[in-house]
Amino acid sequence: MNTMRDHLERPAPRRGGESSFQPFPVEALPELVAGYIQAGATAIGCDASFLALPMLTALGSAIGNTRHIELKSGWTAPPTIWTAIVGESGTAKTPAFKLVMKPIRERQGRAFEAHVIEMQQFDLDYTVFEKDLAIWKRRKTTAEPPPQAPQEPQAIRFIVGDTTLEALAPILLHNPRGIILALDELAGWFNSFDRYSNKAGGSESAQWLSLFNSEAIVVDRKSGRPKTIYIPSASVAVTGGIQPTILHRALGVEHRESGLAARLLVASPPRRAKSWTETNISPAAEQQIAALFDRLYELDFEIDEHGKACPLVARLSAKAKEVWVNYYQRHAAEHAELCGDLAAAWSKLEEYAARFALVIHYVRWSSRDTTVDHYEQVDEASMEAGVHLADWFKCETKRVYEMLAESDDERARRNLVELIQRKGGKITARDLMRSSRKWKSAEEAEAQLNELVCEGYGRWWNQPSEAVRGRKARVFELCEIEP
Repeated sequence: MNTMRDHLERPAPRRGGESSFQPFPVEALPELVAGYIQAGATAIGCDASFLALPMLTALGSAIGNTRHIELKSGWTAPPTIWTAIVGESGTAKTPAFKLVMKPIRERQGRAFEAHVIEMQQFDLDYTVFEKDLAIWKRRKTTAEPPPQAPQEPQAIRFIVGDTTLEALAPILLHNPRGIILALDELAGWFNSFDRYSNKAGGSESAQWLSLFNSEAIVVDRKSGRPKTIYIPSASVAVTGGIQPTILHRALGVEHRESGLAARLLVASPPRRAKSWTETNISPAAEQQIAALFDRLYELDFEIDEHGKACPLVARLSAKAKEVWVNYYQRHAAEHAELCGDLAAAWSKLEEYAARFALVIHYVRWSSRDTTVDHYEQVDEASMEAGVHLADWFKCETKRVYEMLAESDDERARRNLVELIQRKGGKITARDLMRSSRKWKSAEEAEAQLNELVCEGYGRWWNQPSEAVRGRKARVFELCEIEP
């Protein structure tokens, strides 16, 4: 962790108003987590962000409602983080997602196994209760109270896949820490809002805004007992993957205006060619990350003066407060210059810096980082890392929003540029024709590359070719993008 601040450089926007993809800043994460993400990305052959985004959500969910961060009197924030990897099918989203979720799913499996044993004992106890109750009823006169029915045990839940609040409400009622909604495809989550939008009380999306902030919710159910469920501090972290076209369709006017879209942190790294590797994550690394999650799940609530469980509120050190205030001022100036969807996203990215800092602080503590001085105080290093992550998400949010707003021609141009980048930034017209069925001849491919030259994306140059006996091959080369 000593080197976490050594390489924190703010990503820069691309020339011409277009945002270039910046690699995810794994150096901003604690060493154990950063190493696991890098190893996973190498083993799968994907961008580090494919693992980093669900990992941030998962770590925040493991901390859950047990910890909040205080930025000033009256302003606290939970570690709830919503993330989405935006990518086409076949971009390795799924294996990366499964790798990150593995320790939570294994923990959930053990909890279910324990619940089966508890239910077996409950069934035996309930049989005894029914016999005792029958005997009590046969007694015509008795001053003894009826026997007490055993209480049915509730399964401990860490992870869910059901997206409806009617199904989630009883789970949240019995799991005050909160849960993580992990979906390989987030399209089902968005579809659930529309499916229940005509219910009394309006769309479910409004309730989800409360879940993001760990606020109270009330859910009225059609069946089951109780009919009305009140949860004083409900929290659901959300993560998954989604295809660009589905995201564009899902983030309609309603979800943009409500602020739900702005709460979802997105990343869409350029597609890369797959390459076979024998590299795997070591069992030792998997054990270490599983142990980290175990320690985070061991964090417990405080008990207030009324005997009720409540979050422990972590405060900022003096230096961390200075970092936060400087970020707040800079961020406010940026926000003032924006409008529309980006302005909405920036309004949520403000607090996300603090949420990241809270997660990083307790991950460092759980990793037994000796530089963590105070268990209940977020320090300068954690806040700087949180700010750096927020700055990265600003650049990536801007880039993804630009992608979603593209015309068909702009999307085709970007896809072509990314294809050439995957080829090393250089390509001949014939090689381009062979790369896709879109171009039926080298002449068509050359015409497409000429358009890129006219738009300032690259240039032609002649390269001697041994295969053509001294003739020169005409090569298109992408220009370097200046910040």
